[in-house]
Amino acid sequence: MLPSLRALSAPFSCRASVNDNFNSHSHSQDAAFIRRAAQIADKSAGFTSPHPNFGCVIATSAGKVAGEGYLYAQGTKPAEVLATEAAGASCHGATAYLNMEPGDCHGDHTAVSALVQAGIRRVVVGIRHPLQHLRGTAVRALRSQGLQVDVLGEDIKSKVLEEARKSCLLVNAPLIHRAICRVPFSVLKYAMTLDGKIAASSGHAAWISCEKSRDRVFELRGRSDAIIVGGNTVRRDNPKLTARHGGGHMPIRIVMTQTLNLPEEASLWDMSEVSTIVVTQRGARKSFQKFLVSKGVEVVEFDILNPRDIMEYFHDRGYLSILWECGGILAASAISSGVIHKVYSFLWLFGFLCRLPLY
Repeated sequence: MLPSLRALSAPFSCRASVNDNFNSHSHSQDAAFIRRAAQIADKSAGFTSPHPNFGCVIATSAGKVAGEGYLYAQGTKPAEVLATEAAGASCHGATAYLNMEPGDCHGDHTAVSALVQAGIRRVVVGIRHPLQHLRGTAVRALRSQGLQVDVLGEDIKSKVLEEARKSCLLVNAPLIHRAICRVPFSVLKYAMTLDGKIAASSGHAAWISCEKSRDRVFELRGRSDAIIVGGNTVRRDNPKLTARHGGGHMPIRIVMTQTLNLPEEASLWDMSEVSTIVVTQRGARKSFQKFLVSKGVEVVEFDILNPRDIMEYFHDRGYLSILWECGGILAASAISSGVIHKVYSFLWLFGFLCRLPLY
């Protein structure tokens, strides 16, 4: 578990009574359905930002799944609405399993109302909402309507429930981390040859990757709000930085360059598919800044260009997750600034490419 996630790990306290219905069987059943809710919530990773990934499973008293749903993207129906619609009349007396407490913003109580109106009897929540102004609001609203609401880890101590709770933390790690640390959740990806070089001598990192690794990179891009590269990557590789094989959305492309020594011809200046933002030192190459703006590129100036300030800036713009695909110099700066939270290393070893996720 990421260090930042431990802050949300509430201590267990036992409040067992003769009225508690928990036993080892119900523990296992609750854990299984909560893990399923987290699993389907993860399908929308990259689409829902800056909102959480929500999943909902409706189970009958006999332990059968009657319906399920997840939040597809911003502005679509809540997971609870989709699940109750799928379950229909089977909702009466059923249990709803949610990977996260609903976050009804701006007075919109659609998710809570869907569960109440459908006749749900009990709601099991994996974790409370990580945003302080929403934390506990939906739980109180559901209880005020007479529903039994159980939050994993708050009443009963159980290893199987704690493992299910961890799955809920991980599926929304970017949101939770951002709420605690006030910077986006950042992943560094690099490919490395056996001799320790992170790019081929030609400068084309693709030469030390393969189709399988590239598909994985496209998947990582599709789960991210933005991708960051440095000026060297733009000059040497002329990347497009799209998620064309990842099945996800198209993340914003960010170029971090102190001197703004960039070519006029670059794939990143093509805004037909996705936008590009260039962050640079204040006053750098004003004429080239005007050129970029004429192409539709957004230019943001900083007095001092460093990864920490840039991450705080994009946090304020609502970004949850950033994928760093930069070279060694910028990667080292980002790591030393403490803004990298997870690393994927693709190691070319004896003709085989090994993916090493490092935490």
